[in-house]
Amino acid sequence: MKTSKYGFELIFVLFAGMIALFAPVILKTKSLSYIIAPHAFLIVIGGTICAICISFSMKELLNAFCSLKSLFVVQHKDLTILADDILELAKIARSKGLLAINEVIDYIQNPFLQKAARNLVEETDVKTLEENLRLMCFYDNKDDFKNVEIFEEMGGYAPTFGMIGAVMGLIQISAVSSDPKALLGGIATAFIATIYGVGSANLIFLPIAKKLKNILDEKLLEQEIIISSILDIANMQSSIVISEKLNKIINTNTISEGKVIPFAA
Repeated sequence: MKTSKYGFELIFVLFAGMIALFAPVILKTKSLSYIIAPHAFLIVIGGTICAICISFSMKELLNAFCSLKSLFVVQHKDLTILADDILELAKIARSKGLLAINEVIDYIQNPFLQKAARNLVEETDVKTLEENLRLMCFYDNKDDFKNVEIFEEMGGYAPTFGMIGAVMGLIQISAVSSDPKALLGGIATAFIATIYGVGSANLIFLPIAKKLKNILDEKLLEQEIIISSILDIANMQSSIVISEKLNKIINTNTISEGKVIPFAA
C-alpha cells in the first residue's frame, strides 16, 4: 500500500485558482476592497450552510467534513498485494478446503478481504454469500456516498444563493436610486454575490465532491475485485483461472499508467 501526501499541492492549486479568479480585478483596481463584501459572503456561504443543515443531519455533515482529510492524505492501494492474498486463499481452499482459510484470516491485511474471507468460511450457500458480500459493501460505503452527495448539494446551493444576493443588490439599487454611493454599493453586492456563489461552487464544493467520488471509485473497484474473487473461491475455481481474471481486471485498470501487473498462479 502506497501512501501519498499531497495536501500542499491541493492548497497550492486552490490558492492558484483564487488568484486566477480575482487577480484581473486586483490588477485593474489596485485594491482588494472591490472584491471583498462581507454581506455578500454572508448571503452565499451562510445561506448554503443553512440549506445543507436542513437537508442533512448533523451527524452526516460532521462525517462529510471529517472526510476532507482523505483529500490531503490519500492511500493508493497496491492491487498486486491484494491479488497475492486472494490467490493464496484460492490455493488453500483448493488444497485443504474452505475451513483451512480460518488459519490465515488474521494475517490478511485488507479489512474488507478479511471480512469477506470469514463470510466465505461461515456461509456454504454461494447465493447467500454473494448477498452478504453485496450488503457488506453497501454498508461499508454508504457514508462515502453521502459525503459526495453533501458536497454536490453545496455546489448546487451556492450559485442559487449567489443569485439571491444579486437580486437583493438590485432591490437595494431600486430603493436608493437617488443616492449614488448606495447605488454603487447595491451593484457591487449584486455582482460580488454572484461571483462568490458560482466561484465557491466550481472552485471548492464541486471539485471536492469529484475528488471524494474518485477516491470512492477506487475503493469500490478494490471491493468488487474481492467479491468476484471470493465467489470464485466458493465455487472452487482454480487459482490459475482466478489469476487470469485478476490480470484482466487490474491490467485494464492500470493500462492508462503504462503498467503491466502479472500474477503467478
